[in-house]
Amino acid sequence: MILTTKFIKHERLLITAIALAFLITLLLIIPHPLVYWLKFWWMFPVALLIALIVNTLGISGAALFVPFFILIFPLFTASLTPTQSVKLGLITESFGLSSSALAFIRFGLVDKKLALYSILGALPLVIAGSLLTSFIPKSVLLIMIAALLIIAIFLVKFKNKLKERRLHELSSKSIDYTEPIGEKISITSRDGKIYNYCRTKNGYRKRFLGYGVGGFFQGASGFGIGEMGIISMILSNIPTRIAIGTSHLVVASTAIVASIIHISLAPTLGDTIPWNLPFMTVPAVIIGGQLAPYMAAKLPTKLLEKFISLLFLVIAIALIILALKN
Repeated sequence: MILTTKFIKHERLLITAIALAFLITLLLIIPHPLVYWLKFWWMFPVALLIALIVNTLGISGAALFVPFFILIFPLFTASLTPTQSVKLGLITESFGLSSSALAFIRFGLVDKKLALYSILGALPLVIAGSLLTSFIPKSVLLIMIAALLIIAIFLVKFKNKLKERRLHELSSKSIDYTEPIGEKISITSRDGKIYNYCRTKNGYRKRFLGYGVGGFFQGASGFGIGEMGIISMILSNIPTRIAIGTSHLVVASTAIVASIIHISLAPTLGDTIPWNLPFMTVPAVIIGGQLAPYMAAKLPTKLLEKFISLLFLVIAIALIILALKN
């Protein structure tokens, strides 16, 4: 317990060291002049903004990075292939969500047991999606994900329990979602708010389905698990901010696994990824990950969930556009 506390206390130093190690490694193994590494300097503020949005809402960073790289990035410079976009999105979100996951743990907004069970349930499907991605038509995959996101929007919008909970969480310092049958949990966040809820068998089934389906799409296209996972958390009566923080840890872990598989399956490392892009995006998303818990704690729950629904709709439209282009 003491070692864990010390680790969390110094997680900023840890994530900074990891980022520096990543940048130094790139400079050493891929020798290029300084102008090459600074070519996409403008991606730093862009990546920081995207990181703040996705990390505050607890969804996959690649859910915005992949459409951005395919739709918007070519307007300013050379185009990237969909495969390159997926890999870049996974690499970038692996760092950003790892940073924010540690920050959410330090802030006291993560249920570690739920995160562990969700990761173990999702990993086999993440691996399967990563291995099968070359056999799935990209347009079909994008439309399937868009359909799932639209379904998720309606689940959030019309669930009566969500409407009741929004008002309750907004006005109460102590949030209570306990049920007659279930493992009762009480978590106190760093800002003094108390979250009481239950881990139930029915809740585990909902989360297994959400993270399982999302995990397959995470491995295949770079995102999906954060979007479906956080909805399954909310629908199983996990407090919104606990759901967001826990989802960060799940998405970060699965993104790391998926990115490792994608990179290891590539013919050569240097030819498949323009490394001067993550040279700028990785430091930006790490900073965004550290700021996200404080933004999430300040924003009202109702506003957070509206942002989630709106963001899902924007992503779904972008995915349909990508599918039509393919």
